[in-house]
Amino acid sequence: MHKDFAEWYRAAAIPPNGDILPKRWEAIEKYEAGRDDIVSLTRLFYRLGKPSEGFDNAFRTVFQSADPAFQMRDNDQELLVLAGAELIDIIERSPVELADLAALSVVCAAAQNLRGAAVVPDIPEIAARYLAKRAVERANKGQGDSDSASSRKTLFDGLTAAGAPLNALPAELERLQRELAVVSEESNMLWWLFSEHSHDLNQPWAKSTVPAAALIAGKELAELTRVLPGPIAATAFLDRLIRFAKAKPPSTILVVEAINDAPVDWRRSYSERSCPAELEDLAPISHGVKISLTAPADDAWFIAFKTGTGISADSKLVPHHLAYQVFLEGLLCRSWRMVK
Repeated sequence: MHKDFAEWYRAAAIPPNGDILPKRWEAIEKYEAGRDDIVSLTRLFYRLGKPSEGFDNAFRTVFQSADPAFQMRDNDQELLVLAGAELIDIIERSPVELADLAALSVVCAAAQNLRGAAVVPDIPEIAARYLAKRAVERANKGQGDSDSASSRKTLFDGLTAAGAPLNALPAELERLQRELAVVSEESNMLWWLFSEHSHDLNQPWAKSTVPAAALIAGKELAELTRVLPGPIAATAFLDRLIRFAKAKPPSTILVVEAINDAPVDWRRSYSERSCPAELEDLAPISHGVKISLTAPADDAWFIAFKTGTGISADSKLVPHHLAYQVFLEGLLCRSWRMVK
């Protein structure tokens, strides 16, 4: 059982019961979550809409199996804690691809705290620490170039099936490919920074406003990332790039201003290639870009933005924090597509 499990109950104003907690954790360890379950668990933890009936019944049933006295209704607050605990268990004990998806889901859905503090603040903090650690270790753990993972699998499966000594090659080749992918990725990122040009807009960042630069830079950095969950210096890269648009950027910018300042053609292209509908709740800025295309007048889409994302139209972020949110949303979408 996680050492802080009882504290998570207390954070949600639920007195922990020493007899019940072990049964709850037993169920958490038995629950087998796939990618869609991770999305549903994250939505449940942040209270983003109503869970599907199928997921809700399946999740409650696993706890009832461990404890016949478990409430099957009218215990939404405890279910929120259990969803968060399940996500942490996935992050700490699952294969790296599922763990990455769970951590990115939890951190992205928080939207840099624009949605308010989580009922159990420890859970997004643990997810953020996991991503920071993974960024340091990504050359040694997990997949290499995430865009070519499927093509490598056929080769590695063939080598493994060939038996000794060839079956020892896949692990060594994976390590070398991860290291090469990281070096290649970071080289491309440094050239991107030194060029002081936007790939998407094909113009110097100095011609962009700070809000637009923050939005577009986050997307471009995500595309340059080959190995999840991206470089440990991602926020520093984004901060430096934003300063190409303005040497002393404002301390905060409006989220909707960033979306409005981005060219309509860029927003349309981004929306066509960004997160699938299943992730809209977890990727609010990307979803906001889609919403901005639905109504020409600012006052109309601002209202739709708040309704669709749960984020107020007057919400502000530090420029590189907004860029980092867009960057993470890009990685979340890729991670979701990688997990079958």
